[in-house]
Amino acid sequence: MKIKSIYIKKEKALKDIDISFEKNKKILNTVIIAGSNGSGKTTVLESIYEYLDKYGLFSEENPVSFKFEGKEKNLLKNYKKSKKNTKDREDERLPKIIYMPTELTFKKLKTRTTALKQEYKFLNRIDSKLIDDIPSYIATRIIETANSCEDLTMKQAREKVFEEINSIFGVLRLNLKLSGISKDAESMPIFIDNSGAEFDINGLSSGEKQLFLRTLAIKMLNPVNSVILIDEPESSLHPKWQQRIVKVFEGIGENNQIIMATHSPHILGSVSKENIILLLKEKKGRVEAKTGDELYDSYGQPVGRILEDIMGLETDRNPEVYEELEEVRILVRENKYDTKEFRNRMKKLEKELGADNEDLFLIKMDIQIRKKGGI
Repeated sequence: MKIKSIYIKKEKALKDIDISFEKNKKILNTVIIAGSNGSGKTTVLESIYEYLDKYGLFSEENPVSFKFEGKEKNLLKNYKKSKKNTKDREDERLPKIIYMPTELTFKKLKTRTTALKQEYKFLNRIDSKLIDDIPSYIATRIIETANSCEDLTMKQAREKVFEEINSIFGVLRLNLKLSGISKDAESMPIFIDNSGAEFDINGLSSGEKQLFLRTLAIKMLNPVNSVILIDEPESSLHPKWQQRIVKVFEGIGENNQIIMATHSPHILGSVSKENIILLLKEKKGRVEAKTGDELYDSYGQPVGRILEDIMGLETDRNPEVYEELEEVRILVRENKYDTKEFRNRMKKLEKELGADNEDLFLIKMDIQIRKKGGI
């Protein structure tokens, strides 16, 4: 299941907007929605989840309409089945819509059971209650793995589950990994870092908790042929993790469509422009969606270029320094580089940026060219 497009009649900042998730008649597996605050990034994700939750699939009352891949009758069948709270193992491969909002709190976790049971739901919102089940999920996976493979010892079952989980984060080249389960009644997941220090899941840093718990919450729902909505996945993550976090989520489950809303230039720089939808506020407040060929290249570009070319930032410098540099450039263009004002401004900038700063070097070169050329 994948979403081909969404039409929003009116919701917050978005009005009469049609957003396509297709490129060259092929539905995108990964979509990154960017834009300034208030442009409607989160609203798009909320509209997909909350209006389906409120109105159901294909309701004429729904102010948000969708076009899905595949036949509507099959989607309706799965949606209705989820309402019956079935526990059929085959349900694990049925499509889901999973929504992970930005606002997630991580309190102290504990293992409550080694026999966690999950009912199939078409609509799934990740919240603190689901996060609380992650230690139980890991413990349950170990028991299930041992029971399904008679030749495995319990130690081998643990190692297999740990490798399954650690492999998700392989692309991040982390300095820690899941290595064990505490031997007390809590059965808490234990991590080890490169120095050999061990700590349980509650000992992770804020960024590590965001990374592990958000990712494992999605994995716990076993997404297959599903749509995964993630709001601001960069939250609390180091820039080097932001550069690779899309690959982490793409590695969970099978044949899923991931739709993210982000402010992160590091995330935008990790995908091609075809995967980006930029929501822009026009002068009258209307929001328009720009995609693909309407955007500058993003993949592999420096952060500064992405901030300026795609996100519309005037500069990635401190605004006051940027304005001071512009004032100096104006003086040079007006051939006022021998004035006291110019010398004072340059002296101030050299003190702030250093005499060998590239921008100041280019300004000095411009002056030399003007002097030699008689400009």
